[in-house]
Amino acid sequence: MVAQHVLYTESIRARTGIQFQVIGKSESFYWTAKLQKEKIYNRHDQPENTGLLGFVLFDARLAPIREEGSVYFPGIRKQWLMTGKNCLDQLLLTGSNDNTKLFCKRFYNDERRAKQVRIVDSLTFNADPSSALLVRSEDHSKILFIAFENSDEYTTRVHAILFDEDWKPIYHRVIDHSLFAQPCMQEDEISFPGESFDDLPIKLANNGEWLMAAPSRTSRNFSVFHVCANGSEYQFRELPVSPFYKMEDIAMSIDNDKQEMSVGLLSRYLKTSLKNVQVTNYSIKQGRFDFDTSYRFNTQLRNIPGRNLSHERFIAVPGGGYLLLKEYGIPLEFEKPETPFIGNWEAAYLLANYSESRPDKGSLSDGYHVNSGLSPIPLIRNRGDLNLFYFPAISKDSTWSGSMIMEQQGESNNPDLSYLIVPDKDKLYIIYNNAEGSGNPIATNTTLNWRGQPTGDGLVFWKMNKLLNFQKAHHFSSDEIAIPYIHNQQGGFAIIRLP
Repeated sequence: MVAQHVLYTESIRARTGIQFQVIGKSESFYWTAKLQKEKIYNRHDQPENTGLLGFVLFDARLAPIREEGSVYFPGIRKQWLMTGKNCLDQLLLTGSNDNTKLFCKRFYNDERRAKQVRIVDSLTFNADPSSALLVRSEDHSKILFIAFENSDEYTTRVHAILFDEDWKPIYHRVIDHSLFAQPCMQEDEISFPGESFDDLPIKLANNGEWLMAAPSRTSRNFSVFHVCANGSEYQFRELPVSPFYKMEDIAMSIDNDKQEMSVGLLSRYLKTSLKNVQVTNYSIKQGRFDFDTSYRFNTQLRNIPGRNLSHERFIAVPGGGYLLLKEYGIPLEFEKPETPFIGNWEAAYLLANYSESRPDKGSLSDGYHVNSGLSPIPLIRNRGDLNLFYFPAISKDSTWSGSMIMEQQGESNNPDLSYLIVPDKDKLYIIYNNAEGSGNPIATNTTLNWRGQPTGDGLVFWKMNKLLNFQKAHHFSSDEIAIPYIHNQQGGFAIIRLP
């Protein structure tokens, strides 16, 4: 008997412009946000609650149970939504001339329990919502709120509040340092907290320690900032970055069992397709780096017959390493550039020693090719062809590259990939719409192990009349993802549960 891996909602009737966003799972229930179609970005003065209309609770089979109204009052500048053990929390950030307040409303799965609205803490300055971050530990026992305040030209002040799962403050610290820089932004006015399984360069450990990686304010390098569980002791560690490369992306992963963190930095040699990935492991327990290596490679053939638009994504593979994903789009007219002047020995050495390899024998499987080493895709055949490059973060592992030769028809102006890539345990799930041999795309997947080899493990998609929009997927737990129906057909979404 095959376990059911994908669940679907029935058609959800709603007026035009309404969509449902899965927030998360609590016990066996799913909480969703009822939103207007357009996202609101950092709109400070709103005459009414234009984004979040309310919440809908679904049971384990995705049947709606009840609807709840959301909290709204003037002055709300940002909010985060998250599920707990038996509830949904709506955290609200409000600001005035000289202070910032954090309110929380808790909705319980059991509607007989009273709803709570209370102030959980405050700041003594008016925080810019774009400077505020919220992250949660893997076991959901702790939540960290931080806000960055540029007190003067040379110093950044960080306000850090660590809460327990019931929003009781564990500590409230203010730290001043010239090396501080904000590592990322949670841009949407209605956001979700950073989680242990995402790629944000800030992580909260189960024991209350937290780490972030950000550009140094005093050099071109990156700094790792490590705060101990009491919030009072902290230290900086610097990651050197070559002056010949321009930073493009950063990702981070955490291992609570081993008390380790790793950082991956993606950079590009100027005016070329040559790239560099630097991977560094940091021991939280010992407070030192214990692994540091770099991978230099080319993302395209040296003699390219044509060029296509492309999207890239750099992600962490927890417990393994990092992946660069490059999806190709429509062809692009271009004049073949002349070979740029190489004034650096490192790039010249890379060009002279770079060799292009062909797929390994016996590695072809359902449109997927794998190679040992880092090799660009040999030929772009379809809009949607995908190139994968794997960079290990452990010394006994090795690099590999793969290519998916699969037509996709995602939104070309959407920066997200039309493939859903989910690392889980010792596997990598590539989920997508397969249009070959059918009038309509059919959701399917290719599962790889950490060596890039297909495993044959499949997910069960049983309602073929529901087309899924993987570009708008929401990874809300380590092993569950919500995907809306494409074009929001009839309203609704699917939940993928990884085995």
